[in-house]
Amino acid sequence: MWDGTEQGIGLAGLALRLLQREPPREPVLAPGAYLPGSLVRCVAALARSERTPDPAALASLCLKYAYAYVYPDRVGEDVPLAEITRLCGCFVRRRGGCLALEGQDALRRLLLHHGFALQMLLDLPKTVHLLTALLDCASLVRPEPTFLGFDFGAGTGILLLGQYLLARRLGHAAPCLHGVEHLPHVAARADALLTCLGVGRVLAGDATTSAIYNNLPQGAVSCLSNETLPSRGRRLYKEPFARINAALFGAMGARLGGTVFLPGAVWVVDGGGRSWLRLAPENAFAGDGAGKPARLYRMADVELAGRRFPADKVGEAYADLLAPPWRAALGRRW
Repeated sequence: MWDGTEQGIGLAGLALRLLQREPPREPVLAPGAYLPGSLVRCVAALARSERTPDPAALASLCLKYAYAYVYPDRVGEDVPLAEITRLCGCFVRRRGGCLALEGQDALRRLLLHHGFALQMLLDLPKTVHLLTALLDCASLVRPEPTFLGFDFGAGTGILLLGQYLLARRLGHAAPCLHGVEHLPHVAARADALLTCLGVGRVLAGDATTSAIYNNLPQGAVSCLSNETLPSRGRRLYKEPFARINAALFGAMGARLGGTVFLPGAVWVVDGGGRSWLRLAPENAFAGDGAGKPARLYRMADVELAGRRFPADKVGEAYADLLAPPWRAALGRRW
């Protein structure tokens, strides 16, 4: 009689195997496009103004950063693309499981607990687009003796790393960069990695309240990123973008006159498509139209480096960076 086991696997384990699916087998990035070297070396190369930050290099940076976020003790290693692809596969199958996750309970817990932050990072086409737009803003950064940058809703800290590259490429040897992330365990992990890289700090806190701004460095702000936006068609209040800006401009408005923002502006529309609002630094990313506040409008478009894109088209020009099977698996930022 069958005793409910198969080579030591119990009934519960066999049931879980029914949920397993294998992730794509192809390398997540074309092998010829993958930048060799460690994350540390990659950051140093892209921080030099003479190095063109091409999309493939930025995609490589994101993959190496994601790997170091999960395995911080390997930040100085040249991790093969096959290992990073394996991690991406584990990530996309973190709920249903796959063979590579069998017996990897600690890894699976980490991927689940940090899933939202990693999902934002690993949507490579969109992340590369955002980093490209950030670096394209170099000519807009006002010349100051210091570079002070903030990122609200910092997640893994990838946009803070983008600000670091921007500052270094402008000649700032030691920019002052701080992020705020509301999930303490996500903030702690990003802070440890960015501190190790010498990039900046991430604080755990609520950027929708005025108190957090008392703990941030003073001075004119060079750059500020905040991508806490809902997907296209959803009401703006579904994410904290509007609330963060209300607190931010209330606490630091006088210091934001020459700041470069990412996104540069956000377009929202009412449910009938008749009334549009452009939320931008000049109106504190707020406004009222058709008798109701902007937070009740629906997310539509964003402006990145002076160009307007429907929110669901961000990253579209960079989709070919990913092997086709990975595009749907990882493309879920907004």
